Parts: sequence; C-alpha cells; structure tokens
Amino acid sequence: MTAHQRIRIRHTKLGRTKYLSARDLTSVWERSLRRAALPIAYSEGFTPHAKVSFPDALPVGIASTGEYAELSFAAPIDPGPGLGRLSAALPEGLDITTYLVVPDNAPKLARMLGATLWELAWPLDDQPDDLPHRLEACVRAFLAADTVEVVKRRPSGDKVVDVRPPVVAAAVSTTAPRSWLRAATPTSAPPDGATLVLRTVLRNGGATVRPPDLQAALAAVAPDGVDPPPTTRHSCRVAQGHVVDAGIKEALTGAVEPLSTTITDADAA
Repeated sequence: MTAHQRIRIRHTKLGRTKYLSARDLTSVWERSLRRAALPIAYSEGFTPHAKVSFPDALPVGIASTGEYAELSFAAPIDPGPGLGRLSAALPEGLDITTYLVVPDNAPKLARMLGATLWELAWPLDDQPDDLPHRLEACVRAFLAADTVEVVKRRPSGDKVVDVRPPVVAAAVSTTAPRSWLRAATPTSAPPDGATLVLRTVLRNGGATVRPPDLQAALAAVAPDGVDPPPTTRHSCRVAQGHVVDAGIKEALTGAVEPLSTTITDADAA
C-alpha cells in the first residue's frame, strides 16, 4: 500500500465560520478540497470520507486563530501552490496560516497540542474604570486557590468540574484592539478602542475547560468587596502547542506565543 502524504495545517476560524459545527466544518473542508482539485485520500468502506482530521473541535460560536487539521493526500502535492488553491477555496474566516509536511514516524498531532493559549477580551468603551482592577483581583484569587469548581451545563446532565488544575498561568493587560476580535465580528461595528485582555495557558488532556468555565470560576473566587468582571462573549483560542516559561511553543513553527504580563502562582501567594 502506498503511503499517503500527510500535511498538518494551522488555520483560523473567524467571522461567520465560528458558527460552523464540527460536522459542518468537515463538509466545508471536503467541498473546498474538491474545488481546489487536490488528491485528498479517502477512507475505505461503504461510506468513504475524506481523510481530514481535527484533534479538538471548538464549540459553536467560539473564535480561533489556532485551529489545527491533518490532511492525507493519495498522491504527493506541492504544498505551496496546492494549499494556496485550497485557502482560496475555503470560505472567508477559514484561512490557512502555516503548514508542516509530516515526516515519517512523527508523533500524532494530538500529542503536539499539549496546551492551549486562550484570550478573553473586554472592549473598554462602555466598561467601568475599575474593571482592570477587578479582573486582576479575581485572577490572583483564582491562582491562589487549590480548587475552583464550576458547574458545566450539559444535555446529558450537569457536571461539576475543577477548573484550577489545567491553568498554568494568566496575564491581564490593556491593549490596542485585537485583530481577531475585529475579524470575529464582521456583522457589527467592531471594537476600535482600548481592550482589556486576559490571556491564560491551559494544559490539554484533562477536564475540558472553555472560556465560559473560566469566567464562572473567576466570578466564584471574587474577593470580598470586589465585583467579578462582567461576562464577555469575546474569546479566542489563540494557539496550541507545549508549555514554556514564556507562554506556548506553537506546535508547527516552534514560535513562542507569549504572555505579556504574567500573574504566576508566586505572585498570587
């Protein structure tokens, strides 16, 4: 049997595409591969499907600049022009940002995604002046805690999850408007003022923790006399890879996605 050429890509999921379900996302990739005339490999059996795998699909409605996929091709392609055609065939918001041809005996893609860098944003145009202080106080209280349990609401039944163990570090800063935030809100006026940002690194592999869980955890540990930050719908999975002291070492390029001002466990003590 001829070995397939495998290519791993990093891509965005912004704008309207963040509302695609995992099943819809697979269909979009299959159609785009056909339009790009690329020789994607197919599984065997009565219902063959394109060999496109996504290690950790996001819930509907969450933006990302750090999504990953592995494509298996039945015949070798020249990745530059081939993936260029594929990127042009994908809908706006799904953009291929980098790729890696998989060498023989490479570890599985999921093993390369040991941690996630998340970003939550609060545009400050209509927020109270004390919001940065409130968010920093809640983050410090969270990092100082050994356990922070929240209730995850699920159709199969509610589940209590300890959000604290996966969180490696967090950073709070006030920045210029986030590029992903502007791209993620194409149908409304995108925020263009200062933005309060929480960046946090979470280890993958244990309990699944998403931005709503983090926000519930911050509210749960708010110190006496401190109002928790308001819930924000603006969140983004920035990148995935492995934990390093400065942040995340991105899986495909090895570049470090940093935390700008890190609040560590030592700071919280």
